[in-house]
Amino acid sequence: MKSIVEELILGKVIRGDWVLLEYDPVYPMEGFAWGILMPALLERGNVVVADFFGVGDLLFRNYLRRVTGEEYSRAVDLFGRIRVFKIGPGMASYGEIVEEITPSYDPGAFLRNYHTIVSRMSRLPMKPDYFVTFGLGHYIHFGRDEALKSLLTAISTIPMEDWVGIHFVNTGVLDGHALSVIEGVTPFVIHLSTEGIRLRKEGGTVDI
Repeated sequence: MKSIVEELILGKVIRGDWVLLEYDPVYPMEGFAWGILMPALLERGNVVVADFFGVGDLLFRNYLRRVTGEEYSRAVDLFGRIRVFKIGPGMASYGEIVEEITPSYDPGAFLRNYHTIVSRMSRLPMKPDYFVTFGLGHYIHFGRDEALKSLLTAISTIPMEDWVGIHFVNTGVLDGHALSVIEGVTPFVIHLSTEGIRLRKEGGTVDI
């Protein structure tokens, strides 16, 4: 599994790229996210997480309940290096919280929050290499079209070119048009299910 991650995700992306990691609701995402991907990212650089509604924390705690002994201690130490922007209610029991942000579905307010995150990331002593979000699909689900408009306004106004963005999205909470909107502006789309990992979209050039 780790080799697949290195080939499909880490081996293809460059700074400024977005990777959309879509997963089925019944897929054991806690094991993939915290047991495979996040350790691989931390081996390569610094990681900042934006955690909407504590979704990442819930997955993290589900993962920790299944590890014991030295593996548990290593996980706690390793993930303590993560810097976290907590967006909305919920906890962030991993890493260090940089800022707590109230989620908004107003494009102007969301843009200000987005600018705050980018500015704080740029000023961190250890510059981030990867920006990971958990719960982005939930944010879009709760805010519907206003959330989509807010997200597109932010990323088209203040692009994140200095790091790789990796965004977990539970496809069960989004309808088809919402998923299509974010897939359309994302260069890499990877789908995870109990049947395996599938690269659905890979950014690149088109031969004419």
